[in-house]
Amino acid sequence: MLPILFAAALAGTLDQAVEARRAGDYAGATALLDALHPLVEPAEEGLWFYERGMVEDLTWHPDRAEPYYRTAISYGGELAMEARYRLVVVLDDQGRYPEAQSELSSLARERSLNPEFLPVLKIQAGVLALHTGHTASGGRLVKAGIKAVADPDRHSWMIGRGRAALLDTQADTAEALELTGRERRVVRNLRKRARTIAAVEKELYAVIATEEPEWITLSLLRVGDTYASLAIDLAESGPPARLSADQAAIYRELINEKAEGPRTKAYNLYDHGVTFATRTAWDSPAVEALRARRDELAAVR
Repeated sequence: MLPILFAAALAGTLDQAVEARRAGDYAGATALLDALHPLVEPAEEGLWFYERGMVEDLTWHPDRAEPYYRTAISYGGELAMEARYRLVVVLDDQGRYPEAQSELSSLARERSLNPEFLPVLKIQAGVLALHTGHTASGGRLVKAGIKAVADPDRHSWMIGRGRAALLDTQADTAEALELTGRERRVVRNLRKRARTIAAVEKELYAVIATEEPEWITLSLLRVGDTYASLAIDLAESGPPARLSADQAAIYRELINEKAEGPRTKAYNLYDHGVTFATRTAWDSPAVEALRARRDELAAVR
């Protein structure tokens, strides 16, 4: 009778580790899993490796998560499919794009894959395309995948990932529009930059709608950086060559005043990110960066 009771207690402990991970107690989940591992039954080994990979993945260690996911895959079963999906994500997060694409293509061809999961994989395919510079095709894949997801609440994390990747790409496009050179070019690029930033903000609202803290904080940081970059570029843009020395000095003064608008916008976005993270008890490297950038801007405002 004792072995049966012991096995039941063991299963309960593994369930506790899963619950701790789902509740965001990653340190607690790790401690439980590591203490439990020598006692895990062979039938539970695949789940143990998957959960151990998850806590590494969710604490921003994709390189450490990878071997756990690969081992979980080797045990087969339904959980192996989930581990393969997570493996694609951590390879992407490490910048190992060809490997991620190969794993993703293989997974999408699996006959046992639930068809409901195909749009989720399409979003990830779009994210990979965006990460490798294929902006147009990546954007189409992400948007098509999001539109085809049957249960947005269940797959809100991947929807947020796709939205955040779109936002990041649009922000890169905005920041690439230089505010130097001839006056006509500067004016044209400034107008384009304003339109692109408006599209970035629209995507931010879509990210916020997912209610996923990871992508909300990352996106608030990215949009804040985009406004901060605009403020710097405005302040550093030289006066038109046609101006006299006195006129150039006045121009610089006016430009510095113009730069205050995006600088204040950046501060507010960073502050919103910190406030949101505090309210939801969310912590991540992005939150640390939000706090640091907010405090840095506060010191010079």
